[in-house]
Amino acid sequence: MTTTQYTIRNYQDHDANQIAAFDVTAMLAYRYNRDYEQQNVFCAVDSNDHIVGVGHIVPDQTWSEIEHSNQPSDFVYQLNIDISLNEESPPPENVNGELLKCLLNRGRELRAGYPDKKVRVTHTISSDDLEEIDFYLSKGFGTHRTHLLMKRDLREDIEEYSLPGNLVIKRWEMETQAEEEQYLAAEAKGDLYGVSWSLNHLRWTKNGGEWDTFTVFNGNEVVGSVMTWGLGEERSATENIFVLPEWRRKGIAKAVITKALLFLKDNGKSEATLGVFGDNGRAISLYESLGYRMFSIHLEFGKDL
Repeated sequence: MTTTQYTIRNYQDHDANQIAAFDVTAMLAYRYNRDYEQQNVFCAVDSNDHIVGVGHIVPDQTWSEIEHSNQPSDFVYQLNIDISLNEESPPPENVNGELLKCLLNRGRELRAGYPDKKVRVTHTISSDDLEEIDFYLSKGFGTHRTHLLMKRDLREDIEEYSLPGNLVIKRWEMETQAEEEQYLAAEAKGDLYGVSWSLNHLRWTKNGGEWDTFTVFNGNEVVGSVMTWGLGEERSATENIFVLPEWRRKGIAKAVITKALLFLKDNGKSEATLGVFGDNGRAISLYESLGYRMFSIHLEFGKDL
Protein backbone atom coordinates (compact mmCIF):
# COMPACT_ATOMS: atom_id res chain seq x y z
CA MET A 1 0.00 0.00 0.00
CA THR A 2 1.43 3.39 -1.01
CA THR A 3 0.36 6.95 -0.32
CA THR A 4 2.06 10.21 -1.22
CA GLN A 5 3.80 10.17 2.15
CA TYR A 6 4.75 6.61 3.01
CA THR A 7 4.62 2.93 2.10
CA ILE A 8 3.48 0.11 4.34
CA ARG A 9 5.47 -3.11 4.14
CA ASN A 10 6.24 -6.09 6.33
CA TYR A 11 8.91 -5.91 9.03
CA GLN A 12 12.48 -6.80 8.06
CA ASP A 13 15.36 -7.67 10.36
CA HIS A 14 17.20 -4.42 9.64
CA ASP A 15 14.23 -2.42 10.98
CA ALA A 16 15.01 -3.38 14.58
CA ASN A 17 17.31 -0.47 15.43
CA GLN A 18 14.91 2.12 14.04
CA ILE A 19 11.98 0.66 15.96
CA ALA A 20 14.04 0.53 19.16
CA ALA A 21 14.38 4.32 19.01
CA PHE A 22 10.65 4.74 19.72
CA ASP A 23 9.40 1.36 21.03
CA VAL A 24 12.01 -0.88 22.64
CA THR A 25 9.45 -3.44 23.84
CA ALA A 26 8.09 -3.96 20.33
CA MET A 27 11.60 -4.28 18.89
CA LEU A 28 12.54 -6.95 21.40
CA ALA A 29 9.34 -8.88 20.69
CA TYR A 30 9.93 -8.78 16.93
CA ARG A 31 13.51 -9.98 17.32
CA TYR A 32 13.17 -12.61 20.03
CA ASN A 33 9.53 -13.73 20.44
CA ARG A 34 8.66 -16.24 17.72
CA ASP A 35 4.95 -15.58 18.15
CA TYR A 36 5.60 -12.32 16.27
CA GLU A 37 6.00 -13.45 12.67
CA GLN A 38 7.32 -11.01 10.08
CA GLN A 39 4.23 -11.32 7.88
CA ASN A 40 2.14 -10.16 10.86
CA VAL A 41 4.21 -7.01 11.54
CA PHE A 42 3.77 -3.92 9.36
CA CYS A 43 6.05 -0.89 9.08
CA ALA A 44 5.04 2.46 7.61
CA VAL A 45 8.15 3.95 5.97
CA ASP A 46 8.78 7.20 4.13
CA SER A 47 10.72 7.64 0.89
CA ASN A 48 14.01 7.41 2.81
CA ASP A 49 12.94 4.11 4.43
CA HIS A 50 12.52 5.96 7.72
CA ILE A 51 9.95 4.19 9.91
CA VAL A 52 7.10 6.49 10.93
CA GLY A 53 4.96 3.80 12.57
CA VAL A 54 4.70 0.07 13.21
CA GLY A 55 1.86 -2.31 13.99
CA HIS A 56 1.50 -6.02 14.69
CA ILE A 57 -1.13 -8.71 15.05
CA VAL A 58 -0.24 -11.64 17.29
CA PRO A 59 -2.18 -14.73 18.42
CA ASP A 60 -3.75 -14.50 21.86
CA GLN A 61 -3.39 -17.58 24.08
CA THR A 62 -6.92 -18.54 23.06
CA TRP A 63 -5.67 -19.02 19.49
CA SER A 64 -3.87 -22.22 20.51
CA GLU A 65 -7.30 -23.84 20.84
CA ILE A 66 -8.60 -22.97 17.39
CA GLU A 67 -7.64 -26.33 15.89
CA HIS A 68 -9.64 -28.16 18.57
CA SER A 69 -13.36 -28.77 18.58
CA ASN A 70 -13.98 -29.13 22.33
CA GLN A 71 -14.65 -25.45 23.01
CA PRO A 72 -18.22 -24.07 23.23
CA SER A 73 -19.68 -22.79 19.96
CA ASP A 74 -19.62 -19.21 21.27
CA PHE A 75 -15.96 -19.38 22.35
CA VAL A 76 -14.02 -16.37 21.03
CA TYR A 77 -10.57 -16.88 19.54
CA GLN A 78 -8.59 -13.67 19.79
CA LEU A 79 -5.86 -11.94 17.81
CA ASN A 80 -4.24 -9.03 19.64
CA ILE A 81 -3.10 -5.89 17.83
CA ASP A 82 -1.04 -2.85 18.71
CA ILE A 83 0.22 0.20 16.83
CA SER A 84 3.14 2.42 17.79
CA LEU A 85 3.96 5.72 16.06
CA ASN A 86 7.35 7.41 15.86
CA GLU A 87 6.66 10.66 17.66
CA GLU A 88 10.26 11.84 17.22
CA SER A 89 9.32 12.90 13.70
CA PRO A 90 5.58 13.66 13.53
CA PRO A 91 3.96 10.81 11.57
CA PRO A 92 1.49 11.49 8.75
CA GLU A 93 -2.00 12.17 10.06
CA ASN A 94 -3.61 9.05 8.58
CA VAL A 95 -0.84 6.51 9.23
CA ASN A 96 -2.61 5.12 12.31
CA GLY A 97 -5.70 4.28 10.29
CA GLU A 98 -3.74 2.79 7.39
CA LEU A 99 -1.75 0.53 9.71
CA LEU A 100 -4.99 -0.59 11.35
CA LYS A 101 -6.41 -1.47 7.91
CA CYS A 102 -3.40 -3.69 7.24
CA LEU A 103 -3.78 -5.41 10.62
CA LEU A 104 -7.49 -6.05 10.10
CA ASN A 105 -6.88 -7.40 6.60
CA ARG A 106 -4.21 -9.72 7.95
CA GLY A 107 -6.61 -10.80 10.69
CA ARG A 108 -9.20 -11.71 8.08
CA GLU A 109 -6.58 -13.77 6.26
CA LEU A 110 -5.70 -15.63 9.44
CA ARG A 111 -9.34 -16.37 10.26
CA ALA A 112 -10.18 -17.45 6.69
CA GLY A 113 -9.16 -21.03 7.45
CA TYR A 114 -11.67 -21.23 10.31
CA PRO A 115 -15.03 -20.09 8.87
CA ASP A 116 -17.01 -21.78 11.64
CA LYS A 117 -15.07 -20.11 14.47
CA LYS A 118 -15.77 -16.82 16.20
CA VAL A 119 -12.67 -14.65 15.81
CA ARG A 120 -12.09 -11.22 17.31
CA VAL A 121 -9.29 -8.68 16.98
CA THR A 122 -8.61 -6.98 20.32
CA HIS A 123 -6.64 -4.04 21.67
CA THR A 124 -6.37 -2.92 25.31
CA ILE A 125 -6.31 0.80 26.14
CA SER A 126 -5.83 2.73 29.37
CA SER A 127 -9.18 4.19 30.46
CA ASP A 128 -7.70 7.70 30.60
CA ASP A 129 -6.41 7.63 26.99
CA LEU A 130 -9.55 9.16 25.53
CA GLU A 131 -7.96 10.03 22.19
CA GLU A 132 -7.00 6.41 21.48
CA ILE A 133 -10.41 5.19 22.69
CA ASP A 134 -12.11 7.61 20.29
CA PHE A 135 -9.94 6.33 17.44
CA TYR A 136 -10.85 2.69 17.97
CA LEU A 137 -14.54 3.49 18.52
CA SER A 138 -14.53 5.34 15.19
CA LYS A 139 -13.19 2.17 13.52
CA GLY A 140 -16.05 -0.01 14.74
CA PHE A 141 -14.44 -1.45 17.87
CA GLY A 142 -16.46 -1.91 21.05
CA THR A 143 -15.60 -2.62 24.68
CA HIS A 144 -15.62 -6.26 25.76
CA ARG A 145 -13.75 -6.63 29.04
CA THR A 146 -12.37 -4.50 31.83
CA HIS A 147 -8.81 -5.12 32.99
CA LEU A 148 -7.98 -3.93 36.51
CA LEU A 149 -4.36 -3.26 37.42
CA MET A 150 -3.79 -3.65 41.16
CA LYS A 151 -0.73 -2.66 43.19
CA ARG A 152 0.74 -3.98 46.43
CA ASP A 153 2.90 -1.63 48.53
CA LEU A 154 5.80 -3.85 49.60
CA ARG A 155 6.87 -1.36 52.27
CA GLU A 156 3.88 -2.47 54.31
CA ASP A 157 3.88 -5.66 56.38
CA ILE A 158 3.34 -8.91 54.49
CA GLU A 159 1.67 -11.75 56.35
CA GLU A 160 2.94 -15.26 55.61
CA TYR A 161 0.62 -18.22 55.03
CA SER A 162 1.44 -21.89 55.43
CA LEU A 163 0.69 -24.64 52.93
CA PRO A 164 -1.45 -27.68 53.70
CA GLY A 165 -0.05 -31.19 53.83
CA ASN A 166 3.27 -31.93 52.17
CA LEU A 167 3.08 -29.20 49.56
CA VAL A 168 6.24 -27.16 48.93
CA ILE A 169 7.02 -23.93 47.07
CA LYS A 170 10.02 -23.92 44.74
CA ARG A 171 11.69 -21.22 42.67
CA TRP A 172 11.37 -23.18 39.48
CA GLU A 173 13.74 -22.28 36.64
CA MET A 174 12.17 -24.69 34.12
CA GLU A 175 15.55 -25.52 32.64
CA THR A 176 14.31 -28.12 30.15
CA GLN A 177 11.56 -28.12 27.52
CA ALA A 178 9.87 -30.95 29.39
CA GLU A 179 9.62 -28.73 32.47
CA GLU A 180 8.34 -25.82 30.38
CA GLU A 181 5.67 -28.07 28.89
CA GLN A 182 4.77 -29.36 32.35
CA TYR A 183 4.23 -25.78 33.49
CA LEU A 184 2.07 -24.93 30.47
CA ALA A 185 -0.02 -28.07 30.93
CA ALA A 186 -0.67 -27.13 34.55
CA GLU A 187 -1.53 -23.55 33.55
CA ALA A 188 -4.08 -24.92 31.08
CA LYS A 189 -5.62 -27.13 33.78
CA GLY A 190 -5.98 -24.07 35.98
CA ASP A 191 -7.77 -22.07 33.26
CA LEU A 192 -11.54 -22.05 32.81
CA TYR A 193 -11.25 -22.84 29.10
CA GLY A 194 -8.07 -24.92 29.25
CA VAL A 195 -5.80 -22.39 27.52
CA SER A 196 -2.25 -21.40 28.38
CA TRP A 197 0.60 -19.29 27.10
CA SER A 198 2.47 -20.53 24.06
CA LEU A 199 5.90 -22.05 24.51
CA ASN A 200 7.32 -19.06 22.61
CA HIS A 201 5.67 -16.59 24.99
CA LEU A 202 6.89 -18.49 28.04
CA ARG A 203 10.47 -18.46 26.78
CA TRP A 204 10.21 -14.77 25.87
CA THR A 205 9.07 -13.98 29.41
CA LYS A 206 11.74 -16.17 31.01
CA ASN A 207 14.44 -14.26 29.15
CA GLY A 208 13.21 -10.93 30.49
CA GLY A 209 14.76 -9.04 33.36
CA GLU A 210 14.48 -10.32 36.94
CA TRP A 211 12.27 -13.26 35.98
CA ASP A 212 11.28 -15.84 38.60
CA THR A 213 8.48 -18.29 39.15
CA PHE A 214 7.26 -19.59 42.50
CA THR A 215 5.51 -22.92 41.99
CA VAL A 216 3.69 -25.17 44.44
CA PHE A 217 4.42 -28.88 44.10
CA ASN A 218 2.74 -31.96 45.46
CA GLY A 219 5.60 -34.35 44.88
CA ASN A 220 6.30 -33.89 41.16
CA GLU A 221 2.84 -32.49 40.41
CA VAL A 222 2.39 -28.77 39.80
CA VAL A 223 -0.44 -27.51 42.01
CA GLY A 224 -0.23 -23.74 41.50
CA SER A 225 2.14 -20.95 40.58
CA VAL A 226 2.87 -17.22 40.39
CA MET A 227 5.38 -15.59 38.07
CA THR A 228 7.36 -12.40 38.66
CA TRP A 229 9.46 -10.15 36.44
CA GLY A 230 10.96 -6.70 36.70
CA LEU A 231 9.09 -3.54 35.68
CA GLY A 232 11.74 -1.02 36.56
CA GLU A 233 13.85 -0.22 39.58
CA GLU A 234 11.01 -0.20 42.12
CA ARG A 235 8.27 -2.43 40.66
CA SER A 236 7.82 -6.05 39.65
CA ALA A 237 4.90 -7.95 38.18
CA THR A 238 3.16 -10.76 40.05
CA GLU A 239 1.30 -12.43 37.21
CA ASN A 240 0.14 -15.72 35.71
CA ILE A 241 -1.36 -16.77 39.02
CA PHE A 242 -3.19 -20.08 39.01
CA VAL A 243 -4.15 -23.00 41.25
CA LEU A 244 -5.52 -26.28 39.90
CA PRO A 245 -9.29 -26.62 40.53
CA GLU A 246 -9.00 -29.62 42.86
CA TRP A 247 -6.54 -27.71 45.07
CA ARG A 248 -8.48 -24.48 45.46
CA ARG A 249 -9.86 -23.05 48.73
CA LYS A 250 -6.97 -24.52 50.71
CA GLY A 251 -4.92 -21.31 51.12
CA ILE A 252 -2.47 -22.24 48.36
CA ALA A 253 -2.86 -19.02 46.37
CA LYS A 254 -2.28 -16.88 49.47
CA ALA A 255 0.82 -18.86 50.41
CA VAL A 256 2.49 -18.74 47.00
CA ILE A 257 1.63 -15.09 46.28
CA THR A 258 2.98 -13.90 49.64
CA LYS A 259 6.11 -16.01 49.09
CA ALA A 260 6.69 -14.05 45.88
CA LEU A 261 5.91 -10.72 47.55
CA LEU A 262 8.39 -11.37 50.34
CA PHE A 263 11.05 -12.36 47.81
CA LEU A 264 10.53 -9.12 45.88
CA LYS A 265 10.63 -7.06 49.07
CA ASP A 266 13.86 -8.75 50.18
CA ASN A 267 15.34 -7.90 46.78
CA GLY A 268 14.67 -4.19 47.09
CA LYS A 269 11.35 -3.80 45.30
CA SER A 270 8.76 -1.42 46.78
CA GLU A 271 5.77 -2.26 44.54
CA ALA A 272 4.19 -5.33 42.96
CA THR A 273 1.40 -5.21 40.39
CA LEU A 274 -0.98 -7.66 38.78
CA GLY A 275 -3.80 -7.62 36.26
CA VAL A 276 -7.22 -9.19 36.76
CA PHE A 277 -10.45 -9.14 34.76
CA GLY A 278 -13.02 -6.83 36.31
CA ASP A 279 -15.69 -9.56 36.51
CA ASN A 280 -13.46 -11.99 38.44
CA GLY A 281 -14.83 -11.11 41.86
CA ARG A 282 -13.28 -14.08 43.66
CA ALA A 283 -9.77 -13.25 42.48
CA ILE A 284 -10.23 -9.55 43.25
CA SER A 285 -11.30 -10.37 46.81
CA LEU A 286 -8.25 -12.61 47.21
CA TYR A 287 -5.86 -9.91 46.02
CA GLU A 288 -7.45 -7.26 48.22
CA SER A 289 -7.09 -9.56 51.23
CA LEU A 290 -3.36 -9.71 50.45
CA GLY A 291 -3.01 -5.92 50.38
CA TYR A 292 -3.39 -5.16 46.67
CA ARG A 293 -5.29 -1.98 45.86
CA MET A 294 -6.59 -0.45 42.64
CA PHE A 295 -3.95 1.22 40.50
CA SER A 296 -5.48 1.76 37.06
CA ILE A 297 -8.19 0.55 34.70
CA HIS A 298 -7.73 -0.67 31.13
CA LEU A 299 -10.47 -1.42 28.63
CA GLU A 300 -10.31 -4.23 26.10
CA PHE A 301 -11.73 -3.17 22.75
CA GLY A 302 -12.60 -5.70 20.10
CA LYS A 303 -13.89 -6.06 16.55
CA ASP A 304 -15.34 -9.34 15.32
CA LEU A 305 -14.00 -10.54 11.98
